[in-house]
Amino acid sequence: MLKVNALMIKSVDYAENDKILSLFSLEQGVISAKIRGVKKAGAKLKFAAEPFCFAEYVLTEGNLKSVTGASLNDSFYPLRENLFRYYAAGVAAEFVKKFCPENLPHAPLFLKTVRLLKELSYGTAPACGALLWYLLSALGEIGYSLTLGGCAACGEDLPRRVFFDFASGCAYCENCRREGDTEISAATYALLCAAKMQGEEPPSGEECAALGYAENIYLRALALLGRYLRTVAGGEVKSLKEFLRLYEF
Repeated sequence: MLKVNALMIKSVDYAENDKILSLFSLEQGVISAKIRGVKKAGAKLKFAAEPFCFAEYVLTEGNLKSVTGASLNDSFYPLRENLFRYYAAGVAAEFVKKFCPENLPHAPLFLKTVRLLKELSYGTAPACGALLWYLLSALGEIGYSLTLGGCAACGEDLPRRVFFDFASGCAYCENCRREGDTEISAATYALLCAAKMQGEEPPSGEECAALGYAENIYLRALALLGRYLRTVAGGEVKSLKEFLRLYEF
């Protein structure tokens, strides 16, 4: 038997009452595992197949593992009471599933994902602020960190006009910009710089408020990260687009 501390990040129906779970574990990274009878009313392990369940899972060995037991650490239930926070958590789950290969441990990203879910469930940070912190951190963990803090060519502080290269994740001043670079707002760039400096823990509501950026600047920064991911990693996080659409209503 194998025991792992894991988050349930995706489930797919299998047979009449079973599911295949994607578990993001501290010990072994992303793992696929079957869980039997979980769609039956009153199933003992029903909680273990719920989105964002954080538990110690007991698994069989082998190529296709099976869940034989689980001990709940946290259900992050408050996520279900706020659509913005639930969708932000979904962005993190899809990010992990899309960009983390199976059976490859990634403890730093696992811990940051748990911290994000805790902040979204019990903290005061706005969903867009917590998610911006997470994506900037997660990009660094998978090797696509943005280069921020000044012009990538001359090193000078960036003035009012900022030009971003989506292929490299670097920003340039007006004098150093190259053909194909995209102009972004100075406020969006400044927020990205500030958010990247927030460290290993997600920001609190007070810290986000102290930065002084309006909600629409956070949304621009998140949209930029979505485009950057499509450019450098060849994959789109569809739930990020859905998260941004929530703010249109």
